[in-house]
Amino acid sequence: MTNVSVIIVTMGTKNYINSCLESIFKQTHLLFEVIVIDNSSTQSLALEINKLYPSVKVYSGAKDSFYAQALNQGIGLSRGEFILCLNDDVILDKDWAKNLTAIFQDHPEAGGVSGPTIVAENLLKNRLVFWWYGKKIWLAKLWVKLVLDNQPLAVGKITKIGWWSPGSNFKSCLKLRGLQDVDYLEACNMSLRRKLVKKVGGFDLNYKGTSEWCEPDLAMRVKKLGYRLVWSNRVKLEHQVSRSGVFVKRRNWPERIKNYLYFRKRWLLKRQ
Repeated sequence: MTNVSVIIVTMGTKNYINSCLESIFKQTHLLFEVIVIDNSSTQSLALEINKLYPSVKVYSGAKDSFYAQALNQGIGLSRGEFILCLNDDVILDKDWAKNLTAIFQDHPEAGGVSGPTIVAENLLKNRLVFWWYGKKIWLAKLWVKLVLDNQPLAVGKITKIGWWSPGSNFKSCLKLRGLQDVDYLEACNMSLRRKLVKKVGGFDLNYKGTSEWCEPDLAMRVKKLGYRLVWSNRVKLEHQVSRSGVFVKRRNWPERIKNYLYFRKRWLLKRQ
């Protein structure tokens, strides 16, 4: 019986997704299905994946669909009790699936589980959100103070201004022991109970394009049902932070800002 559905949305980044799939099929827990939604609108990726991994189900996403739409498409096609959403540029620890399903089974009050998403220091430059890291200039210090609430290495927190704490990307988070209660789940390492995803209606399609903030939005709606969102260092992966695929589409700044403002209006203004 399938109890885990892994969902990956890709823009056709072949080298990355092949490494991701290789790490999935090295898992010590094998009761899962893997669904890939290919938003590149090509057939070559599906053929290549199925040649290496015949059991992977590859579906074409709707042309120019939003990332949130593609995630919902994958959820609709899946069957597992637990839904695991991954980026195509991650490499999983071999016990990743075993550990997160154990957390769900041992903690029925947990609606969602996440864990470390370690980014190698040389790859931090591939994400603009890490621009402040290692810098001593006044602007970086101001960013850490005002945007990150002076807690740049915290995990799973939504700050006062409505930003997300990036601590899960750094090796320092591996020192945290036990389950950590968090405000949101890491977008590239996000696991939820299917029944709860269905209950809250899936990802909100008001988040356009690459749909930043749709993931914490969904996690927070699950939390609002009365369930815990938890983070564990036992559910770890490496995030290789590709500069292709979705990364290219993130250059649409007006769209990204609208997504942030929508999230902020929906969640932050309510708690102020």
